[in-house]
Amino acid sequence: MAEGMKREFSATARNLRMSARKARLVMDAVRGRGADEAMVLLQFVNRRAAPAIRKLIQSAVANAEEYGNRNGIDIETDSLVVAEARVDEGPRMKRWRPRSRGMANPFTRYTCHIHVTVAEPEYLEEKAKGKPAWRKPRQRLSREQRLIKTGRMQAPVEQQAEAKAEAAPKAEKKPARKAEAKPEKKAEKKSEKKPAKKTEKKAEKKSETKSAKKSDKKK
Repeated sequence: MAEGMKREFSATARNLRMSARKARLVMDAVRGRGADEAMVLLQFVNRRAAPAIRKLIQSAVANAEEYGNRNGIDIETDSLVVAEARVDEGPRMKRWRPRSRGMANPFTRYTCHIHVTVAEPEYLEEKAKGKPAWRKPRQRLSREQRLIKTGRMQAPVEQQAEAKAEAAPKAEKKPARKAEAKPEKKAEKKSEKKPAKKTEKKAEKKSETKSAKKSDKKK
Protein backbone atom coordinates (compact mmCIF):
# COMPACT_ATOMS: atom_id res chain seq x y z
CA MET A 1 0.00 0.00 0.00
CA ALA A 2 1.30 3.47 -0.88
CA GLU A 3 2.57 5.74 1.87
CA GLY A 4 0.19 8.40 3.21
CA MET A 5 -2.87 6.22 2.68
CA LYS A 6 -5.34 5.62 5.48
CA ARG A 7 -5.23 2.20 7.10
CA GLU A 8 -7.82 2.69 9.82
CA PHE A 9 -11.40 3.85 9.38
CA SER A 10 -13.88 5.07 11.96
CA ALA A 11 -17.57 5.79 12.44
CA THR A 12 -19.39 7.62 15.22
CA ALA A 13 -22.99 7.68 16.48
CA ARG A 14 -23.93 10.52 18.81
CA ASN A 15 -26.74 11.17 21.28
CA LEU A 16 -28.05 7.59 21.42
CA ARG A 17 -30.89 7.28 23.95
CA MET A 18 -29.23 4.74 26.24
CA SER A 19 -26.82 4.86 29.15
CA ALA A 20 -23.08 4.59 28.51
CA ARG A 21 -22.66 1.94 31.22
CA LYS A 22 -25.04 -0.48 29.49
CA ALA A 23 -23.54 0.16 26.05
CA ARG A 24 -20.03 -0.56 27.36
CA LEU A 25 -21.06 -4.10 28.31
CA VAL A 26 -21.67 -4.83 24.62
CA MET A 27 -18.56 -2.95 23.45
CA ASP A 28 -16.34 -5.08 25.68
CA ALA A 29 -17.56 -8.23 23.89
CA VAL A 30 -16.72 -6.77 20.45
CA ARG A 31 -13.38 -5.03 21.01
CA GLY A 32 -10.43 -6.78 19.32
CA ARG A 33 -12.54 -9.13 17.19
CA GLY A 34 -12.77 -9.21 13.41
CA ALA A 35 -15.43 -6.94 11.90
CA ASP A 36 -17.39 -9.83 10.30
CA GLU A 37 -17.18 -11.93 13.47
CA ALA A 38 -18.38 -8.99 15.60
CA MET A 39 -21.41 -8.36 13.36
CA VAL A 40 -22.43 -12.04 13.53
CA LEU A 41 -21.96 -12.08 17.30
CA LEU A 42 -24.10 -8.96 17.82
CA GLN A 43 -27.06 -10.62 16.09
CA PHE A 44 -27.38 -12.97 19.09
CA VAL A 45 -26.66 -10.46 21.89
CA ASN A 46 -29.87 -9.67 23.75
CA ARG A 47 -29.03 -6.07 24.62
CA ARG A 48 -30.57 -2.80 23.48
CA ALA A 49 -27.18 -1.42 22.37
CA ALA A 50 -26.32 -4.41 20.16
CA PRO A 51 -28.22 -3.31 16.97
CA ALA A 52 -26.79 0.23 17.17
CA ILE A 53 -23.21 -1.04 17.56
CA ARG A 54 -23.71 -3.54 14.73
CA LYS A 55 -24.86 -0.75 12.39
CA LEU A 56 -21.89 1.35 13.43
CA ILE A 57 -19.39 -1.41 12.58
CA GLN A 58 -21.10 -1.84 9.22
CA SER A 59 -20.74 1.90 8.64
CA ALA A 60 -17.01 1.82 9.47
CA VAL A 61 -16.47 -1.09 7.04
CA ALA A 62 -18.46 0.80 4.36
CA ASN A 63 -16.23 3.85 4.94
CA ALA A 64 -13.16 1.69 4.32
CA GLU A 65 -14.67 0.24 1.13
CA GLU A 66 -15.69 3.67 -0.15
CA TYR A 67 -12.20 5.08 0.55
CA GLY A 68 -10.61 2.23 -1.39
CA ASN A 69 -12.94 2.69 -4.37
CA ARG A 70 -12.35 6.45 -4.43
CA ASN A 71 -8.54 6.15 -4.38
CA GLY A 72 -8.23 2.97 -6.44
CA ILE A 73 -6.92 0.86 -3.53
CA ASP A 74 -7.83 -2.76 -2.90
CA ILE A 75 -8.78 -2.95 0.80
CA GLU A 76 -9.70 -6.39 2.12
CA THR A 77 -12.74 -5.59 4.23
CA ASP A 78 -13.06 -9.23 5.33
CA SER A 79 -9.81 -9.00 7.33
CA LEU A 80 -10.56 -5.71 9.14
CA VAL A 81 -10.39 -5.79 12.96
CA VAL A 82 -12.26 -3.68 15.52
CA ALA A 83 -9.23 -1.77 16.81
CA GLU A 84 -11.06 0.77 18.99
CA ALA A 85 -14.54 0.58 20.51
CA ARG A 86 -15.33 3.47 22.84
CA VAL A 87 -18.47 4.73 24.56
CA ASP A 88 -18.61 8.26 25.99
CA GLU A 89 -21.34 9.85 28.08
CA GLY A 90 -23.64 12.29 26.32
CA PRO A 91 -25.85 15.07 27.70
CA ARG A 92 -28.28 14.16 30.45
CA MET A 93 -31.94 15.19 30.36
CA LYS A 94 -33.86 15.83 33.57
CA ARG A 95 -37.47 14.69 33.56
CA TRP A 96 -40.33 14.40 36.07
CA ARG A 97 -42.63 11.44 36.71
CA PRO A 98 -46.08 12.27 38.14
CA ARG A 99 -47.02 10.49 41.37
CA SER A 100 -50.00 10.35 43.67
CA ARG A 101 -51.43 13.35 45.58
CA GLY A 102 -50.05 15.85 43.07
CA MET A 103 -46.42 14.93 43.72
CA ALA A 104 -43.66 14.37 41.13
CA ASN A 105 -40.41 12.42 41.26
CA PRO A 106 -37.33 13.49 39.26
CA PHE A 107 -35.46 11.06 37.00
CA THR A 108 -32.71 11.36 34.37
CA ARG A 109 -32.62 10.31 30.73
CA TYR A 110 -29.08 9.29 29.79
CA THR A 111 -27.48 9.51 26.34
CA CYS A 112 -24.15 8.31 24.97
CA HIS A 113 -21.76 8.69 22.03
CA ILE A 114 -20.38 5.49 20.40
CA HIS A 115 -17.13 5.46 18.46
CA VAL A 116 -15.78 2.47 16.49
CA THR A 117 -12.52 2.18 14.52
CA VAL A 118 -11.64 -0.72 12.20
CA ALA A 119 -8.12 -1.31 10.88
CA GLU A 120 -5.96 -3.84 9.10
CA PRO A 121 -4.27 -6.40 11.40
CA GLU A 122 -0.82 -5.70 9.88
CA TYR A 123 -1.19 -2.01 10.69
CA LEU A 124 -2.08 -2.79 14.32
CA GLU A 125 1.04 -4.97 14.68
CA GLU A 126 3.23 -2.18 13.33
CA LYS A 127 1.54 0.32 15.64
CA ALA A 128 2.06 -1.91 18.69
CA LYS A 129 5.82 -2.08 18.08
CA GLY A 130 6.21 1.67 18.52
CA LYS A 131 4.48 1.81 21.92
CA PRO A 132 6.60 3.09 24.84
CA ALA A 133 7.93 0.48 27.24
CA TRP A 134 7.78 2.72 30.36
CA ARG A 135 4.44 1.38 31.56
CA LYS A 136 5.23 -1.37 34.05
CA PRO A 137 2.71 -3.92 35.35
CA ARG A 138 1.28 -3.06 38.74
CA GLN A 139 2.61 -5.17 41.61
CA ARG A 140 -0.20 -6.06 44.00
CA LEU A 141 0.52 -6.58 47.70
CA SER A 142 -0.81 -9.58 49.58
CA ARG A 143 -3.21 -9.16 52.51
CA GLU A 144 -0.43 -9.68 55.07
CA GLN A 145 1.83 -7.12 53.36
CA ARG A 146 -0.99 -4.56 53.35
CA LEU A 147 -1.69 -5.10 57.07
CA ILE A 148 2.02 -4.78 57.90
CA LYS A 149 2.30 -1.63 55.79
CA THR A 150 -0.67 0.04 57.52
CA GLY A 151 0.62 -0.99 60.97
CA ARG A 152 -2.32 -3.26 61.88
CA MET A 153 -0.11 -6.34 61.99
CA GLN A 154 3.44 -6.99 63.18
CA ALA A 155 6.00 -8.16 60.65
CA PRO A 156 7.53 -11.63 61.13
CA VAL A 157 10.75 -11.92 63.14
CA GLU A 158 12.84 -12.59 60.03
CA GLN A 159 11.63 -9.40 58.31
CA GLN A 160 12.24 -7.36 61.48
CA ALA A 161 15.82 -8.69 61.67
CA GLU A 162 16.42 -7.81 58.01
CA ALA A 163 15.05 -4.30 58.56
CA LYS A 164 17.35 -3.79 61.57
CA ALA A 165 20.35 -5.09 59.61
CA GLU A 166 19.61 -2.61 56.82
CA ALA A 167 19.19 0.28 59.28
CA ALA A 168 22.41 -0.52 61.23
CA PRO A 169 24.97 0.53 58.57
CA LYS A 170 23.07 3.79 58.03
CA ALA A 171 23.42 4.62 61.75
CA GLU A 172 27.15 3.77 61.72
CA LYS A 173 27.83 6.14 58.83
CA LYS A 174 26.79 9.18 60.92
CA PRO A 175 29.88 10.78 62.59
CA ALA A 176 29.99 10.59 66.41
CA ARG A 177 31.95 13.84 66.81
CA LYS A 178 29.06 15.95 65.67
CA ALA A 179 26.76 14.38 68.26
CA GLU A 180 29.30 15.11 71.01
CA ALA A 181 29.86 18.66 69.86
CA LYS A 182 26.20 19.58 69.81
CA PRO A 183 25.57 19.85 73.61
CA GLU A 184 28.72 21.95 74.08
CA LYS A 185 27.60 24.32 71.37
CA LYS A 186 24.16 24.58 72.94
CA ALA A 187 25.67 25.43 76.33
CA GLU A 188 27.91 28.08 74.75
CA LYS A 189 24.93 29.59 72.92
CA LYS A 190 22.91 29.74 76.13
CA SER A 191 25.73 31.48 77.94
CA GLU A 192 26.15 33.89 75.04
CA LYS A 193 22.45 34.70 75.04
CA LYS A 194 22.54 35.93 78.64
CA PRO A 195 24.60 39.18 78.57
CA ALA A 196 26.33 40.46 81.70
CA LYS A 197 24.76 43.92 81.41
CA LYS A 198 21.31 42.64 82.33
CA THR A 199 22.56 41.07 85.56
CA GLU A 200 24.30 44.33 86.56
CA LYS A 201 21.14 46.34 85.92
CA LYS A 202 19.07 43.90 88.01
CA ALA A 203 21.53 44.21 90.94
CA GLU A 204 21.41 48.04 90.77
CA LYS A 205 17.59 48.01 90.75
CA LYS A 206 17.49 45.72 93.80
CA SER A 207 19.90 47.95 95.76
CA GLU A 208 17.84 51.05 94.88
CA THR A 209 14.58 49.41 95.99
CA LYS A 210 16.18 48.32 99.31
CA SER A 211 17.53 51.79 100.04
CA ALA A 212 14.15 53.32 99.24
CA LYS A 213 12.39 50.96 101.67
CA LYS A 214 14.86 51.74 104.48
CA SER A 215 14.37 55.51 104.04
CA ASP A 216 10.57 55.03 104.19
CA LYS A 217 10.85 53.06 107.45
CA LYS A 218 13.03 55.76 109.06
CA LYS A 219 10.45 58.40 108.22
